[in-house]
Amino acid sequence: MAVISLSENSHGATLADAMSTFFGETGALSQLEDFEYRPEQQQMAVAVARALEESHPLIVEAGTGVGKSLAYLAPAVELALRQKRKAVISTHTINLQEQLIGKDIPLLSRVLGKPFQSILMKGRRNYVCPNRLESAMHAGGDLFSSSDREEMEGIWEWAQTTKDGSLSDLDFQPSPRVWSQVCSEPHICTVKRCAPSGKCFYQQLRRRVIEADVVVVNHTLFFTLLAGQPEFVDGGAGNGFLFPNDFVIFDEAHTLEQIAAKQLGLNLSQGGLRFELNRLYNPKSRKGLFQLLGDTEGRREATELHDEIDAFFQDVEKSCQFGSWGREFRVRHPELVEDTLGAGLIAVAKRAKAMAEKLNNEATRNELNDLARRLGEARVALSTFLDQELDESVYWVEKGGDGGPSMSLNAAPFNVAELLRPLFFESGRACVLTSATL
Repeated sequence: MAVISLSENSHGATLADAMSTFFGETGALSQLEDFEYRPEQQQMAVAVARALEESHPLIVEAGTGVGKSLAYLAPAVELALRQKRKAVISTHTINLQEQLIGKDIPLLSRVLGKPFQSILMKGRRNYVCPNRLESAMHAGGDLFSSSDREEMEGIWEWAQTTKDGSLSDLDFQPSPRVWSQVCSEPHICTVKRCAPSGKCFYQQLRRRVIEADVVVVNHTLFFTLLAGQPEFVDGGAGNGFLFPNDFVIFDEAHTLEQIAAKQLGLNLSQGGLRFELNRLYNPKSRKGLFQLLGDTEGRREATELHDEIDAFFQDVEKSCQFGSWGREFRVRHPELVEDTLGAGLIAVAKRAKAMAEKLNNEATRNELNDLARRLGEARVALSTFLDQELDESVYWVEKGGDGGPSMSLNAAPFNVAELLRPLFFESGRACVLTSATL
């Protein structure tokens, strides 16, 4: 296959002109053995190039067979290299991310005839933290059952040889309660604590992301980062979305509104509260940090809070009219039920912080402070829901059932479009949204 540099073939041309040539019947892409000239692909690439070069938004509906991934990747990569800017590609599905990283981007690199760096960025909880893993291994039977301990030892053995430290590289699926004790967490695994060792997989990822020309993320992570990860994010304050002077392309953009609503809203679940509290103390297994520290008062308060969680959500269920098959109930007025949970959340959070202040062991102290913070956030979410403090939002209760009965309190903005419009369409920044149907 002949390699034709896009820049060499279009010296002095606008990016749009270069894309028209590149995707033309005799352009660089035509050197591929299975090349098929697609006028719609060429048209889309030119439109994307103009939007990126002129820093304005673009919405493209491109059906199956157009070849839209190459149509946006080629102008995105070329602009990133020409202007030394970072291209952020956001998708909804793992399959498309794997296609971009494993197939389309390598193919484009060969055809362009120039090197560039790309990376698939996952959420930090997908990565094991060596420091947390080591602390968990030393904790012993007060934190883990025998079966959990076996999982932990399997993770330990894997961590000695893994190259990227991500959950997808692990050859078995650990239970959430075990992985939550060893994965990277923003308030525990900081640059100061983890980076000096050189072993932190997430900090290694962070460095590669900063150096990359193209960063592939999913929509959920995009909005999570946008909401506040200062080590990465431009946050819209400057000329970028996630990074200074970056630009973004959303594929599978038809899912954006739903995902944005979830990320910008509120969710407090019975199962989630139990999960976090169990890390402090689980009355059934008699495991947890309070057990590890021999804190009788902490165990008592945590046990009471477990009972209060169940009683509170039972009151919530009784106050909702789900019907025979319904799983959601719209809450139209504040004070659906009495707040019988907030005081317990505050008490256990205070207990965790008080125990943390007594410890010399930094790792355990960090774990306690993080759990205290999470319980505090749950208390705020609870109050926000019961008092309906979020303006222009809809509130509802959702009933689960997978793996046992579980209720959740939820809120989301009425009109997500009003929140997204200034970010994507009135910002003077380059933003492309594309999907098969929009």
